[in-house]
Amino acid sequence: MSETSSMREFSLVFRGDDESVVVADADIEANVHGDLAAPEASPVAWSRHYDPNDAVEVADIEEVEALAQDGAFTELRELHSFGHSARLLFHGAELKFYAALFMDDLLWRAMKSSDAEAAERAFDEFALQVNQRARSEVRRVQLDATNMQLQHVIAESQAKAERLRANIQRNAAQKQRAIEREGDLRNHIKQLEATRVQAQLNANRIVRQIGQLHSTCAAQLPRYRGVLIGLRKK
Repeated sequence: MSETSSMREFSLVFRGDDESVVVADADIEANVHGDLAAPEASPVAWSRHYDPNDAVEVADIEEVEALAQDGAFTELRELHSFGHSARLLFHGAELKFYAALFMDDLLWRAMKSSDAEAAERAFDEFALQVNQRARSEVRRVQLDATNMQLQHVIAESQAKAERLRANIQRNAAQKQRAIEREGDLRNHIKQLEATRVQAQLNANRIVRQIGQLHSTCAAQLPRYRGVLIGLRKK
């Protein structure tokens, strides 16, 4: 069986103290606090829970795809998160268990074993990778929703700012109109006051003229001396 580039990506590294780890590729970004890891973060290592002598081997991708197309697998378990999924499959014709890792429904990596427990542990390793990769997806969804919310807040704030600016402009315009109107009223009042003063002077002059005319008319009336004399004798 030839080793493909996809197979070489999944490397098993065994330590001298019998504690083995699976070293994932560098594009798995994880952070224990749930934040996105920096692009330059080192590869994440997962502790293996089974003995390195477990009969687990790398499965050929094309072989697994061909078996899947033929419907030869019975799906025992699946973990799906966003575009990533881990599946535990059973090939009854060969009594083989397959642990497979998918991205966007395309087979990425696969391990096979005749031992069910060993295959389940391999599935658990793939499931751990799915969970690790899902953290970045969850973070992306959170940030996307946060950005949308912020855009909504920004739009509302901008609309409110526009309304406030419009109110300020209207207030300034109304204030200017009030000032101009007050000036016009003062000028009008001055004109009316001047007209009143002039009218009052004319009225006073006419009253004086009327008085003078009345006196003139009264002076021209005849006087009855006899009546006046009789009144005096009494």
